Amino acid sequence: MFTHSNRLLVTQERYMPSFRLLFTTLLSTLLMFSAAVAAQDHSRLPQMGTTGAGFMTIERERVVGDYYMRQVRAQAPIISDPVLDSYLADLGNSLVVNSDNVRYPFNFFWINNAEINAFAFMGGYVGVHTGLIQEARNESEIAAVLGHEIAHVTQRHIVRRMQEQQRSMPMTIAGLVGSILLGMASADAGAAGLYATMGMSQQSQINYTRLYEQEADRIGMSVLASAGFDPAGAPSFFGRLAEKYRYVSKPPEMLMTHPLPEARIADTRARAENMRRVDVAPSLDFHLAKARVDARYTRASTQSELLDMAQSDNPMMQRYGQYALAIRALDSGEAEKAERLLRPLLQESPRNRFYLDVKTDILLQQERFDDVLTLLREAYQRSPNEQVITLNFANAAIEAGEIGLSIDLLRHFLLENPEHVLALDLLTAAYERSANRAAMYETRAEALALRGNFKLAIDQLHTAHNHTNSDITHKRLNARIDQLRAQLEQAQNLM
Repeated sequence: MFTHSNRLLVTQERYMPSFRLLFTTLLSTLLMFSAAVAAQDHSRLPQMGTTGAGFMTIERERVVGDYYMRQVRAQAPIISDPVLDSYLADLGNSLVVNSDNVRYPFNFFWINNAEINAFAFMGGYVGVHTGLIQEARNESEIAAVLGHEIAHVTQRHIVRRMQEQQRSMPMTIAGLVGSILLGMASADAGAAGLYATMGMSQQSQINYTRLYEQEADRIGMSVLASAGFDPAGAPSFFGRLAEKYRYVSKPPEMLMTHPLPEARIADTRARAENMRRVDVAPSLDFHLAKARVDARYTRASTQSELLDMAQSDNPMMQRYGQYALAIRALDSGEAEKAERLLRPLLQESPRNRFYLDVKTDILLQQERFDDVLTLLREAYQRSPNEQVITLNFANAAIEAGEIGLSIDLLRHFLLENPEHVLALDLLTAAYERSANRAAMYETRAEALALRGNFKLAIDQLHTAHNHTNSDITHKRLNARIDQLRAQLEQAQNLM
């Protein structure tokens, strides 16, 4: 939908480079400090699925998760790519619907980081590094990692560990949040603060209890099979990862936050062998998502390697190569070349959202506004309010000067997706083009609030207040200001 030359950046770059690895380490730690203990006393563990309610309510857990996610949006290199977002959400939710103890909706998002890693935290938020899909060989492998992370959330491992740790030391959310925020300014200080908060100063790295990891493996693999994936995806991916980095001095982040001793790999293999094997057909969407990440974010393959793939006898590799080459050409400003590469793919699958997205950008680069609006209007009529089509349509409408159309599309989309930051950013741009200053400032405030900047969001609402004479609008803005002040106070209490 958006290339690197576009007015709206795909990836948030407002983060410190030294913070990238620390940030994901800290978030992974938030999940897995639940297992960081020196001793393994399994008899003290409460029963699965019903634990932690007395220590932290589900509603409180959601509040904490929401706060962390706002910090992630503000500081981490999140990819705002509707095509990849839709793919990941579809894959993740296909696992969630086959999980037990799901207490709230899950949210899946991409981190633009070549490290092989994934992490989850309170409130059902699951982050996936772009490096993870580059390492996965098939959809069952990436689904295995997602299933594992989902199980950590559904079993409330964070809350369970906090409940245990409280017996021996004062464990507070405030300390953990403070360490993360400190880490944004200083990686070393943040890590030291986190370890001190968790009482882990005597440890050189994060440790996990076998129980929690085995529990996540067992439940994750069961979910994997129930969702129709091959349960062998878990031992296949984890085993290959452990073997590949067995002798390196600095293993990938996933191996540091998810240790893989031989016993654990053997256990997942044994479980897979005892489960019904599934002959899963190759997923075109998986290969296209991997190709898109390769072409635009990790750039793991060279141009010559992509050319070889495009000429492969393997149909999936062939489409991978053609699609990635089309994106590379588009991002280099070669719209005609990109169109030639994409044409056979579109002819084969004219409604494929991966292809429609690139076709949209090709037409916009060529300034063929009538053609792009016709293409997307027809697609929208078939799939109204679908994320990829709607956001492409809205963006194309802005570029074509059809501002009213864009505003209508985005407002309708946001009724169902009120926390979609990219949609809010697009709507802000549309209101700016329409010279509706009050609506522009109000919409920008909502996007800022979702990035955790409540103070600036409140300032934007005050500015919006000054750009309208409507009493009804004044009352609505005042009410929203009061809500944001309450959220700010709640966030400060977590600190």
